[in-house]
Amino acid sequence: MESTMLSDIVIHPFGETGGNIVETVRVAVGHRFGVNVSIGTGIAVPARAYSQEREQYLSTILLDELAVLRRSDKRARLGVTAVDLFVPGLNFVFGEASSAERVAVFSVARLGPVRNGEPTSAPLFGRRSVTEAVHELGHAFGLGHCTRQDCVMWFSNTLSETDRKGDQFCRRCARQLGLH
Repeated sequence: MESTMLSDIVIHPFGETGGNIVETVRVAVGHRFGVNVSIGTGIAVPARAYSQEREQYLSTILLDELAVLRRSDKRARLGVTAVDLFVPGLNFVFGEASSAERVAVFSVARLGPVRNGEPTSAPLFGRRSVTEAVHELGHAFGLGHCTRQDCVMWFSNTLSETDRKGDQFCRRCARQLGLH
């Protein structure tokens, strides 16, 4: 894979995200990718994304909303939400991305203490959020999953895997993004 041309990023909160997590993600993502990151307008969580049967939201519909916004200025878009996300065939997803549209979304719903019954500190919640944001943006910029368990692009299905991998790219993934 050739080096990917990175672009500036706009973060859009979908509904209420609580606390200062959007600002925490903005600062960290700007540092990690070396691009300008701004906070855009808040977006209502699309009602049509909700599945009554699953009591979750289809993440692809949130991506579609971001793709419409991206067409106006070509900056990559990242959505942040507190609603629980899914894609067909999986119980849940932490997030989803489209490299074709250069958009990504992630949810904080499963990253904190309420759902998981664990004592999660604000710094740990922030680290998890940054990890998922960087992972999904990696996909938006063309990266696939990595085989290195310590790379942010490793597929994580549990919080312990998210905590283990952290928010750093391995050398190969960083090189593919043109970061090294």
